[in-house]
Amino acid sequence: MPRDELDERVGLDDGRPSRTERKNATQALTRLGEGLLTLRHEKLAALALPDRLLEALAEAKRLTSFASKRRQVRFIGKLMRDLDETVVASIRKAVGPQ
Repeated sequence: MPRDELDERVGLDDGRPSRTERKNATQALTRLGEGLLTLRHEKLAALALPDRLLEALAEAKRLTSFASKRRQVRFIGKLMRDLDETVVASIRKAVGPQ
């Protein structure tokens, strides 16, 4: 049975993104945030990022423990969810293809 028919029968088509779609979007932002760690300070300043995100990036660069850095990168991804789409687009342009 096709998914659309199944969704209609079960009543799942409510216009919201699925859990998988939300998870994939979150992971993409986290990877993009990880890409920000490779940029020099001058490029980060040119992006006009919020102070809290800049502080989180500085903290991630300072950390040496793998687990701590991974946790911090996830936090950066969480902060990036609150950014405007135009800011995210400028970050994608600055970071380049991943």
